[in-house]
Amino acid sequence: MSDSHDDSLSRRLSSLESDLAGMSLAGPAAARRRAAQRTRHQVTGGVLAGVTAVALGVLAVSPPEFIASPEPVDSPSETGTPTAVPTPEPTPSTTTPVEPTPDPTGTETPGGDDGQDGGTGGDDGGGGTSSLAVPPGALIDLEYLTRGEEFPSDWVEVPAGDSWLPCMPVAGDGAAAAAFAVEPYYRVEHIVEPAGAGAEARLAELRDQITSCANGDDHNLIQEWQVGGVGDETYLLVWRGPPSTADTQTYVEASLTRAGGFVDIVVRGGEGQDYNGVAQPNDAVEATSRLCAVADTECPSEPEREQLYPEPAGDVDGWLTADDLSEAGLEALSQGSDVLSSNDEGGPAAYGYVAFTRDPFADGAEVMEQRYYSDPLEPGGPNINQERATFPNAEAARAHYAELMAAVDQFTQPGDVMENTGSVSTDGYEATTWRSENAEFGSVFLSGAAVSGNVVTVVYYGVDQVDLSPEQMQRLMELAAQRIGG
Repeated sequence: MSDSHDDSLSRRLSSLESDLAGMSLAGPAAARRRAAQRTRHQVTGGVLAGVTAVALGVLAVSPPEFIASPEPVDSPSETGTPTAVPTPEPTPSTTTPVEPTPDPTGTETPGGDDGQDGGTGGDDGGGGTSSLAVPPGALIDLEYLTRGEEFPSDWVEVPAGDSWLPCMPVAGDGAAAAAFAVEPYYRVEHIVEPAGAGAEARLAELRDQITSCANGDDHNLIQEWQVGGVGDETYLLVWRGPPSTADTQTYVEASLTRAGGFVDIVVRGGEGQDYNGVAQPNDAVEATSRLCAVADTECPSEPEREQLYPEPAGDVDGWLTADDLSEAGLEALSQGSDVLSSNDEGGPAAYGYVAFTRDPFADGAEVMEQRYYSDPLEPGGPNINQERATFPNAEAARAHYAELMAAVDQFTQPGDVMENTGSVSTDGYEATTWRSENAEFGSVFLSGAAVSGNVVTVVYYGVDQVDLSPEQMQRLMELAAQRIGG
């Protein structure tokens, strides 16, 4: 196989990637986070990497978001509160609007009320209804799928229905459907069902069917999000399953939307080595925009996502909160991990930052714990780490803090310039911050330590995209100290 053929195939696969615009977020500190998200650079969302078998060998081409496969994701939890996270504003459809049909959610059938012209004789089961028909122009087309594509001619329309994607829902009665592919490794399906008064129940049925299948044998549910501002109700799901090879599985993204009396389903997927992106509402926005243009249904406004699965850990007593990080200037790092203890397998055995050379266990610590905070929309991107060492009493904790502070002040490493950027001392806590810069590598690390009661906590952050002033870092450590004890 020639190099030119490899390069051409690689470019074609890479052209499936999509760039995502800045996002908006609901909830605490919403205004600050929206402002910050608007100025952030674009990030690349999860795209399904194509893998194609080639004569005399196998060529695997994977966009950057696909890495070595992780362990399967556990089943969704039934408890907890979803955490709202930013979502991109929709790109308006360039499709020429079609004249709206008269009140498609009404009870009158174009051919009369006998159920012969557009339905299933009044039975809403399976998504069909005798009083509602899918208006022309509601389905996505090749123009949408090929916008910005380097090789638009690779996309073709294919027969709908006979899909090889795992857990692909079956269209209900009266549905309109279309399918497209970049053969043989990528496929997109769009279904619009007229469900009338049964639309809410039909959406719930489809969602249950997909999540049950995606949690079955040889399948894994990867993500589920609820989206506000698109139709009446929208969900985004990502899963993986067969067909698979020794190196790949099939990864699928889907949007399920209820708008008026219609249920809109867009499913896209293909073979890949892993999914390391974030489900996007672009397909749901486009599909609902088209439906809105040809029928009297609600148009999308400003999508906002809530992560349902994996269930976000949320704020944890004794640790920094999302609002604390936002106040300090790190609005994007809104998702905290679960707490990992030194008693857990793989838990912390010492501080994770090179300048924190003092061993807490040598000074009598009973347990260490660790938590990190990241941007839920940029997997593998910036993060900040927090660790806590718990001592038998306050005296032991303060003694360790004093030794730790002295060790960091004396720490040296070739090329690094370490600076103590300030301390604060109150009746309830003490805190100190540092800044380390390396001109050769252009790296900047911010760190801090604080003590309150019988707990010492440290925070460290490799500056990426957003730098913090000494005052911001000092404020973050004060908040960390104040959180100790709940």
